[in-house]
Amino acid sequence: MSIWISDGAAARRVLRRAALLCMCVQLAGCIGIGIGSGADAPDTGGPVHQLPLYDGEVVVAAPRGYCVDTANLRHRASGAVVPMASCESLSGKAGIAVLPALISVSVLPRRGSAPPSRPLAAEIAASMAPAEPLAQVDEPDASFVHFASGGDRILPGGDPRHWRASMVINGHLLGLAVYAPAGSPLSGQDGRDLISALADTLRAASPVLPGETVSRGAHAQAYGLFLFPG
Repeated sequence: MSIWISDGAAARRVLRRAALLCMCVQLAGCIGIGIGSGADAPDTGGPVHQLPLYDGEVVVAAPRGYCVDTANLRHRASGAVVPMASCESLSGKAGIAVLPALISVSVLPRRGSAPPSRPLAAEIAASMAPAEPLAQVDEPDASFVHFASGGDRILPGGDPRHWRASMVINGHLLGLAVYAPAGSPLSGQDGRDLISALADTLRAASPVLPGETVSRGAHAQAYGLFLFPG
């Protein structure tokens, strides 16, 4: 069972408590537990734009204007969850203006020598039933689904519509999610643009290991569906 299934209820509870303590417009990242041994602890003296995991095999990097919430990382032997929010909301200082959002990147450890099969959009959608998929897109390096419901369960005051995605980097299966306040453009097409930029940023920041291939297809369920709380 993947961390996104087993930790889903706990993650939702922590998200709700944290969101009630901060203004929804700021949406500081909201999954509170310290860094484990699989993450290289960053220097928290300033904004953190990327975080290496699993000896640098995956570098979780934030899109432009967003930063890693280093105070609220979650890492266990079963996987890691890295929350992100706007750098302005996390630092309290003026910077690049971006739309408020709660972004999460979940990373599973390697499992065996064969690369995992990436869940395709239809499998992501099926795993989240009865939530209705509004759009399903499979690209060469990632799969994306826009859901009509569920975002407000993760983020109180959030829009039900939200985006999720899956990808594989260096044998690690990743789940991506973007949640936004009710009525935010990020709950629509702008959210697709943001989660696509996130996927591109993650792949560009991470090294290319020898023999790395991106696998996708029918065996995704062997790795546990699916990769997100909620």
